[in-house]
Amino acid sequence: MEFSQLKQEYKFLGDILKLYNKLDETVVENDENKEILKLCDNAATFDTNLRDVEKIVCKKLLNNLLQLKNDKYDDDFKKRCNNLYVWLYFEIKKSGISNDIIKQIFDLSELKEKGMIRYFLCPYYTFIDQKHEPEDLMKLSIFNNNADAFQSLLMDSEKSKDCHLKKYVYECVDIYKKMNKNYSSSGDCNTSQHKNACEIIKFFNRLYMSYIFKKEGISDEFPELSSDTPLDLNNMCPLDEIEPDTPSEERQQDTPKTGGVPTALSAMVGIPPFLALIYKFTPVGKFFRFRNRNNMIIASNFDKNMENEIFHAIKEDSNIKDIHPKYNIGYEPI
Repeated sequence: MEFSQLKQEYKFLGDILKLYNKLDETVVENDENKEILKLCDNAATFDTNLRDVEKIVCKKLLNNLLQLKNDKYDDDFKKRCNNLYVWLYFEIKKSGISNDIIKQIFDLSELKEKGMIRYFLCPYYTFIDQKHEPEDLMKLSIFNNNADAFQSLLMDSEKSKDCHLKKYVYECVDIYKKMNKNYSSSGDCNTSQHKNACEIIKFFNRLYMSYIFKKEGISDEFPELSSDTPLDLNNMCPLDEIEPDTPSEERQQDTPKTGGVPTALSAMVGIPPFLALIYKFTPVGKFFRFRNRNNMIIASNFDKNMENEIFHAIKEDSNIKDIHPKYNIGYEPI
């Protein structure tokens, strides 16, 4: 999933995604971190020449790491680091930069702090190197970082109507069930490699139960984490209806609305068939046709089209042979 796809599919996230937009801002190199940012352009730094797109990722990540440093390793700092990891997930997918280079960039941030006041820096971590689907961990992490925002959205009488909001929470519950079972049964949580993934899973349990499940003010009922009942996620949100193309207002004004009536016949809508016959066969019709001789080409074409269309319509509604013989008085010979 690309970041643009995330924004399109989960529009309800709104202000939440602005955090990642800020992390993605272009780096200004004329600040206090100018010298260390230059390392991204130096081939000797990574024993290889980075592509231009990789240099951009390097500078953004290095700058973000230095901006997020904190003198306390508290929950607020952890939350900011988790936001960084979500942003980094999309950057890695977009640029194709390797985990080895990413890890070296994390190490570079520590060089800036040597010999200075000790700050805590976000430790190296990416969703990409997990053995399970990285997008699943990323989704759980977004929820964990913004559990209070999800609660507010679900308590809002209007915003809670967005089925994609509810679906996102259901998806997180489904992810939690699968990953909690896999990690717990395999004992992976006892290894340092999967420590962060296990923390995300456990943290989701705590936040979901505190902010969402059976929470007063949330009208929707959400599933229990311990339930074995499968969740049907496919039919939660109906497909968006495709609105048919409608003619512009100007076009509608210029084009007569015939409602399916043939063009020549549309001018005679509502005229009974016997009056149409008068136009064709009686002296009255002949008189009107004579008046049009100054525009002979137009008149003759119009007459021909009208005759064809009139009798096509009459054929469907009646039979000319059914007309009583006495009405033939004054008609022209056929």
